[in-house]
Amino acid sequence: MRHTAGFTSNRDGVAFEVPLHLTGFFYPVYRESWELTGSLGAGLVIRPGLRCVVGRGEGLTFAAEPISWGPALEIYNELGKGFSVHLSGNCLPGAGYAFSAASSLAVAACYALAGKISLSEAAMRAHISEVRCRTGLGDVLAIWGGEGLALRKRPGGPGVGEVENIRIRDKIAIVTSELGRLATESLLTTHHEKIMEAGDWSYREFLKNPSLANFLELSNRFSRELGLIDRSIEEIVRPVSSRLLGWYVKKRVLVLVVEEAEAREVAVNIGASLSIVRVFKPGEGEWRRYLETILDTCPS
Repeated sequence: MRHTAGFTSNRDGVAFEVPLHLTGFFYPVYRESWELTGSLGAGLVIRPGLRCVVGRGEGLTFAAEPISWGPALEIYNELGKGFSVHLSGNCLPGAGYAFSAASSLAVAACYALAGKISLSEAAMRAHISEVRCRTGLGDVLAIWGGEGLALRKRPGGPGVGEVENIRIRDKIAIVTSELGRLATESLLTTHHEKIMEAGDWSYREFLKNPSLANFLELSNRFSRELGLIDRSIEEIVRPVSSRLLGWYVKKRVLVLVVEEAEAREVAVNIGASLSIVRVFKPGEGEWRRYLETILDTCPS
């Protein structure tokens, strides 16, 4: 792998970070190719995301444990390995943080930095691999092109699909906790009809008023339509409801959106019922521009 100026240096090698994504509502759009297949919907791009460290040797890990399946491993094996990729981050894979999308983007980006593929090819390869593995439909596009509140307006991978970034006010925080794990394939199969109906309605209603408040209201309704919110979750949220801008459940991730000044108090209250509580900020597009700048300014 070429050595490039501008990377954060450490003893293991070069490093960068890819945001995570919390979809609020969506509906699938299946087309004749992986590139055109995707989803329409909206979600929050969040940080800190997945930190990717590239080193010597071979192997793909998350939190020091080998990744044994998924789109990131598929990309790593297909493109010939050649170096190690170590991922870490403040999330639980399989819960709903779009780990598969972020990890596949991170691994594919490593090969772009190695000069094997372009960055745009890396993004599309990440999307194709995720669709093929049935781990997601629109998360790669949202992470690649989205900042803060990302609206997916045209389905497909990066370069085909379209994302519009909806401005949200400053000093917003996203407090989350995991309620378990739920495979995307299981969600798509079990709730297919509800997703299509509720997702289409939510998407059309959001286009009438593309705001954070409307997103949170529609996302909460979408969660309820899919049966992702039950009485036990309501009881956890009720004590802090007056402090929230809104909330919903993405797969098995409880998502609470608050003013930044309220985040600590909400996290402490939620932590009384849930063992792990995490706090995020809306993500920005600097990570992608950072990689693009490196590739534009450094020789192969």
